Amino acid sequence: MERTGRHRPPDNSASGATMISGSAVYEIAAVLLAVAAVVLSGWLRRIPSSHRHYCYPVVAVVGISAVTTALTAAGVLPVPGSQLTVPNIVDDFVAYTVLWTLTVAIAGASRRTLAVAAAIPAVQVIAFNGGTIVGGAIGLVGFGVLVIGQLLLAYLLLGPVWRRAADLPDDQRLLHWKSRNLLLFLIGMLIAYSLLAVADVFDPFVLTVISEYMGLLIRVGFAGFLFANVDAIAVDRTGFADVASESAGAQHAD
Repeated sequence: MERTGRHRPPDNSASGATMISGSAVYEIAAVLLAVAAVVLSGWLRRIPSSHRHYCYPVVAVVGISAVTTALTAAGVLPVPGSQLTVPNIVDDFVAYTVLWTLTVAIAGASRRTLAVAAAIPAVQVIAFNGGTIVGGAIGLVGFGVLVIGQLLLAYLLLGPVWRRAADLPDDQRLLHWKSRNLLLFLIGMLIAYSLLAVADVFDPFVLTVISEYMGLLIRVGFAGFLFANVDAIAVDRTGFADVASESAGAQHAD
């Protein structure tokens, strides 16, 4: 979605540049993501079993990102007519859909709200990357969908979801509040960066470095934050489906 600069590695050899190549940036990012996935997997064993279902998705996000970044470094499955690759589109689709849905799930939202929270970033990824591939007016439309989607997510989280979170224990509500603000800020910054990327403010190498840094920050940063605070979530036997079902039942009872 927003990682506009995340494309097939630029070739710096022709210019004689002394900086590391674009492919090396992806390789370094892939290694860091793989290490983070291993660390999180080890940390997971220390998380109470009742809370682990909130942690599995973010471990999967980091692990998938490590694989797709390695594939991007190798130039696997490039999208014809663009600088994108299929692996990085899949990575963004999975990561942003899961992270936003998880943030809403922490607030104990209903199934319908969870579905909306998953659908918005999914549409953003498809529209923005589709617009990047086609370019021109379609590209502007894709960027517009990206911005509108972010505004819709902000409305959803600051409005209905936050009202629903009022029924939660204080610690869990605070965790949701921090998670929400973290994602709104980081992805908002990523959208601002995307605008600069579309305007060709940066060269391909700088785009690659910034996009990989932002991707790492969002995925690994959110995972670490959640792992460190997951005990704040009040659970018994619940998983995502159970949380949503119980929330919907509570809303109907009201």
